[in-house]
Amino acid sequence: MTRWKLWLVMVVVFVAGIGIGVGVGGTGLFLRHKVTTVVEQGAPAISQLLTHKLSGRLDLSSAQEQRVIELFNTTQQKLAQLRRRIRPDVQILIRQTVEEIRSDLSPVQQQKFDVFIQSYRERWQEHMRQQKEG
Repeated sequence: MTRWKLWLVMVVVFVAGIGIGVGVGGTGLFLRHKVTTVVEQGAPAISQLLTHKLSGRLDLSSAQEQRVIELFNTTQQKLAQLRRRIRPDVQILIRQTVEEIRSDLSPVQQQKFDVFIQSYRERWQEHMRQQKEG
């Protein structure tokens, strides 16, 4: 292969790499924005997003879209009630599992495990605090 062909191949590969990097970065930013929006707006945003997806695939009428949104919102409320009812049992099960894991560890491993678990507890408490506020 001549030098100029090799140079041309390298340029093409370089430009393709930049294009892929920009595409991946742009997709990441878009997804972060979508997830942040859904998290901030909660159940109504989830209902809107799911309805939009269904409408695009099924060509729903306005009346059908409205009905689907209502159904999604009702389901979200029922799921929230269900989560509130089972949360204590889930927390007990998680605590038991953590203690069982911890009991099999050496003292040094237990200290590291405690730090590891504490970070999850803090995030969970923050999540629960935000749920109560919003």
